[in-house]
Amino acid sequence: MATYPYTQTSMLVNSIQATTTVSVQNGMQVSSTVFSSAAGNLGTITLSPVQPTAKNVEFKSGLQTLQIDSMTFTAQFGFDAGQVFASGRGTDQSGENEAAFSKQIATWS
Repeated sequence: MATYPYTQTSMLVNSIQATTTVSVQNGMQVSSTVFSSAAGNLGTITLSPVQPTAKNVEFKSGLQTLQIDSMTFTAQFGFDAGQVFASGRGTDQSGENEAAFSKQIATWS
């Protein structure tokens, strides 16, 4: 059983990490994911049952770019675990070596 707020960090690509915090607000689970790297904070995406998806979001810090093609949130309910799934691509801090990712960045139950 998850204790809220629940935080999980996942590496994406090119030293970009996603730190997702799931909390309960107004009786529903809400996830807030901060994307960061050595270049600094790239941006934040907040999802909930009211707005469970984000598409085509771009973040930049210096020359580093993170493109979120799709990010989805599923609340934990009954025996089903909650999860946040993200896919997209990111460059290194020089704005080069773009690499793709598609992965579950947080899960809780």
